[in-house]
Amino acid sequence: MLSELAAAPARKGYGIAYDLLGNRAEAEEAVQEALARACESIGDLREPAAAPAWFLRIVTTMCLRTLRRRRLKKKLFGWWPGKDDDTDAAPSGAKTTADTGTDDIAERMHAMATVEPREALAGQQALASMLGRLEDLSAQQRTALVLRYGHDLPVAEVAQMLGVELATAKTHLVRGLAKLRDLMEEHK
Repeated sequence: MLSELAAAPARKGYGIAYDLLGNRAEAEEAVQEALARACESIGDLREPAAAPAWFLRIVTTMCLRTLRRRRLKKKLFGWWPGKDDDTDAAPSGAKTTADTGTDDIAERMHAMATVEPREALAGQQALASMLGRLEDLSAQQRTALVLRYGHDLPVAEVAQMLGVELATAKTHLVRGLAKLRDLMEEHK
């Protein structure tokens, strides 16, 4: 069963961790820690078919802890660990999501339509700018948005991965989108 977790669920877990943390090393560390915790408590798993979802919840929990530590360090020491060089930032003067409007934030997170190369580049830069603003959300809001719109998970599964009730997950999504819109409006 552990070999099954180290295959597809670990790759999906890495994708989720990277999207949440924006840092390759931290994402790898979160997945490794999740695999270690899964090894320690695999005997407690009652239903083997639930192992992939169970593992992804462990990964999500590891990411939430990392995000909370970042926020605490920022509050206490006034700094935030930088992202790896493998993440792209929108060039200065690039058109941002704030310039293009914020009514379609969820759609932009969900998928980009195929368009002309120049328009696609502008859209990707706008999306990158908006995704950078996710860091200003609470860990739960950020995680809910990334899981729902970045990984296409149903709200019920987002709630399960966050370890909260369905209504609470919906609240995180609604408040997260609202705060993201406000942040984008501030930077117009």
